[in-house]
Amino acid sequence: MAGRIRSFARFYALLAKCPSADKESLVMQFTDGRTASLREMTEEEYEEMCAALEEAAGPDREYRERLRRLRSSVLLRIGRLGISTVDNWDGIDAFCLSPRIAGKEFRRLSAGELEELVRKLESILRKGGLRAAEEPPPDGDDAMRRCMTLFVAKSGYLS
Repeated sequence: MAGRIRSFARFYALLAKCPSADKESLVMQFTDGRTASLREMTEEEYEEMCAALEEAAGPDREYRERLRRLRSSVLLRIGRLGISTVDNWDGIDAFCLSPRIAGKEFRRLSAGELEELVRKLESILRKGGLRAAEEPPPDGDDAMRRCMTLFVAKSGYLS
């Protein structure tokens, strides 16, 4: 038989996403009661059944697409901060594990956490990005002048 289905992996993956669905009743429905066996289905019946299951599992696909877009947004902003995002998962995870950033590995972040991280990274970018090292201390005279100005302003000495 040329139109014989050899692998039912697609069906079983979709069935796992629809816990209320029953294999036998689905097969009976799409074969018009002719059989309850996947092996006895025609290729057209099988394709129609899988398409219907994919449609029923649609929100899961939409969530994965949302995650994909949010992850892409986060990676873009991480790259703008100067962290390599090309085959650098250890570096990305180390960055995200920082409690000031996300506190989790990148792949473990939910959609809500990714949205929050996008906002946080945008804020970091607006404020000038990450600093590689502390700025060098100002020369002694300039530091003393700033210190005195601050003291006078806070104490109200000249008011």
